[in-house]
Amino acid sequence: WYQRRVRKAVVSTQSTGEDGNNFGVSIQEETISEVSTFCEFAKVAFDDMSRYFVTRGKVSSKIVKYPHLEDYVQYLTELDEKQFLHIRVFANDLKMIYCCMFDIINKNLEKIKMPRSQMSSNLY
Repeated sequence: WYQRRVRKAVVSTQSTGEDGNNFGVSIQEETISEVSTFCEFAKVAFDDMSRYFVTRGKVSSKIVKYPHLEDYVQYLTELDEKQFLHIRVFANDLKMIYCCMFDIINKNLEKIKMPRSQMSSNLY
């Protein structure tokens, strides 16, 4: 996954905030927090999709077992429509999260790559 690679890249360049000039470190921590939030959102959304397919399979087996009951067909139709709307909302949220992550990373790329300025290392 892309967000795991981004998180790994940020963590690998992260330094400790022991001596002053911690602005870059705080940017890295904020970036890691945003990526973690996205990962949790994606996990919950994909778990919901898995539950949908399990439920759909159970209802489909009931339709095969009891073909004369129209209630199961109606329930399956409503379940599919609900899932369609859920996927539309998920896709929109996913787009917004990716845009936010891109914006955060793009605006702070230098601070993420090198959290401390070269100037502070030359002072000692």
